[in-house]
Amino acid sequence: MRRLVVLRELVAQGYAIGQVARLNDRQLRSLTERQLDAGRVSALPSKSRGDARPRFEQIQIVLQSVLRFDYAAADRELGRLATVLSARDVIHRVALPLMRAVGEQWHAGKMSIAQEHLASALVRNLLGGLIRLYSPEQPPVRLMFTTPAGEEHEFGILAAAMLAAGGGLGVIYLGPNLPANEIIVAARRAEPDVLVLGIAGSDAMPKLLAEVREVAHKLPTRVELWLGGKEAARAQAEAGGRPAVLLPNFAALELQLRRLGATL
Repeated sequence: MRRLVVLRELVAQGYAIGQVARLNDRQLRSLTERQLDAGRVSALPSKSRGDARPRFEQIQIVLQSVLRFDYAAADRELGRLATVLSARDVIHRVALPLMRAVGEQWHAGKMSIAQEHLASALVRNLLGGLIRLYSPEQPPVRLMFTTPAGEEHEFGILAAAMLAAGGGLGVIYLGPNLPANEIIVAARRAEPDVLVLGIAGSDAMPKLLAEVREVAHKLPTRVELWLGGKEAARAQAEAGGRPAVLLPNFAALELQLRRLGATL
């Protein structure tokens, strides 16, 4: 836990997460001590240094590593990109383009299901780690992220949670495919300011929409309900008069996050 606190403090001061995360405990202590003695040190480049633009070739490096089932090489490249990017740019310049390319490769028959799962695991691990490091200890606002039972697509809510954490908001991440009654229990106990449901769509849409109706009906009135994903508009129509913010894309999400005070 202490290590996570130190890493978060260094990231907040401008250091790149991919670089400081690779340091051992002794190196982290040394860096922290030097910073206390001399202010900002130059032993590591900060996010503002170097070329922060992930080029097409860099995404291809990750894709080729995935196709070879070389998890370590792909993970290193993603970590390297994270060293020069803000939380927001990790989403827009790395995660989204990568998952889009993976989808195209899979639909074209150039990538197996196992390789697609490998790529998803890489992105999930990257964003999950960054969420933990970026999340503030005393956030002004907290958002809970999940998908209803029957909705297994996780990437949308994971990326949304990363944007919220990177903007300085609190994140309660529950993962996908959660029954309505469990979502309600979690919301009542954790008391978030916002519940974000991802609705990408599935073969069991009637059941999925029924889950949304139950959540909308039983969610405490003080908790804002946000609905994102390809089928968010259909889900909004099932809210039964419960006010719900529609998030058709990440631009709409970022607008709402800024309304809550996120710095994106």
